[in-house]
Amino acid sequence: MKYIEPVKSIVLFLLVVLSIVLTFSIWTYSPDYNVIEQTEGKEILIGSQKNVEDVIKPYKALYSIDDKFTGTVSNGAMKDIMNVFEGWNILDLVRVNNNISPSYINEMIRANNRMTVFFAGEIPFSELGTIFKFDEKELPETTFNRIIVDWTNYTNKEVQLYFVSSSNKSLLRSHVSITNTNRFAKDIIEPVEQQSPYKEIEREGYTSLYVASDKIESVKYTYYMNELSPGLFKNVLFSDPNVVQRNVESAAFEKYTDGLSLMTLDTRAKSLTYVYPTAESSERVEPSKLFQDSFDFINEHGGFTGDYRYVSSNPSKNQIDYQLYLQGFPVYSDQTTTRITTQWGDNRIFRYRRPYFSLDISEKEIKELPSGTEIVEKIQKLNNIVLSDIDEISIGYYLTQDENLKLFTLEPSWFIIRNGSWILLTPEMLGGVKNGLE
Repeated sequence: MKYIEPVKSIVLFLLVVLSIVLTFSIWTYSPDYNVIEQTEGKEILIGSQKNVEDVIKPYKALYSIDDKFTGTVSNGAMKDIMNVFEGWNILDLVRVNNNISPSYINEMIRANNRMTVFFAGEIPFSELGTIFKFDEKELPETTFNRIIVDWTNYTNKEVQLYFVSSSNKSLLRSHVSITNTNRFAKDIIEPVEQQSPYKEIEREGYTSLYVASDKIESVKYTYYMNELSPGLFKNVLFSDPNVVQRNVESAAFEKYTDGLSLMTLDTRAKSLTYVYPTAESSERVEPSKLFQDSFDFINEHGGFTGDYRYVSSNPSKNQIDYQLYLQGFPVYSDQTTTRITTQWGDNRIFRYRRPYFSLDISEKEIKELPSGTEIVEKIQKLNNIVLSDIDEISIGYYLTQDENLKLFTLEPSWFIIRNGSWILLTPEMLGGVKNGLE
């Protein structure tokens, strides 16, 4: 018994020491936050993210020199032009006219020593900040769809720029100070003679059309269809994918819902439509904010899964459209959608419609299309199409689908654009003209 007290003292001492050690460990403990950061909030990307300048691109450039026109729709040429614009310092942007007439626009384009760059949609000035540099801190809340470059005085290191809006009938002017005239001549003026001859199709009371005078060599493509997983879109579009219910209504349609929003798949056309009904709003969004919100929404989940370009806006519906392009030409189809459409609602997306496929690996075949002037001559003989009703005459790709082989055929063809709709000009419509669809 004489050892009981010493043992108790030793045990008590050890317990006190252990308590001190544990207390010190708790005070000095630091969790490994790096591990937590790697496992939380993983970003879902369906495709690669893009910059604004990747979706804002012109579709045609027209040059006026020595009282004649040349032009190009080359994808490479459009990239070169935008690269030349990049970094230009835009000075003293002023509004010249709020009700510009079609005849005045034609005169501006027709004047010598000018290049006109055509865009498919009305572009908010705010989006030019990624291309040009502006002296103004606040840009006007307006849009444009053509840029006219007047290089008459470029040897004096000054170039005039005109921003024309067909929809708003507005004209703004500015100038650019050129630091290297030799570089400007090489980038802008020298390519003029290398481009194809173009012809102006005048229309009384309307802006002119401009079409290529020579036959056009193009390429027919056959692509394998790469289906994008609908599950990825479910995870992106619904706030809690775990509660989403799937309902197969038929062989062609599937529906996903969480009780608040609905995603519908057309499994044959490989297209989806997402709707969040409670976000519907009649309040119009300013063009600059509408474009930026739409672009950010798609880009945040890598939704530009191909060469999609901004082509149109409908302010009354808060709608923005992006069209699929291939080798610089738009792609259209009666069998599926080739367009991404967003409708903005009350501070969030209201409706989202798009394809869920991409193009992968191709075969190609050279095709020859008739000239633009030949097409115009044929159109003038038709009873159901009037030149004054046409917004543009353009080459594009007509997509047809072989669902069994999962193949897409993209045929180069002539189209007319009328009231925002693209109409395929078939040989039957044109009285036997071969346009690659025979």
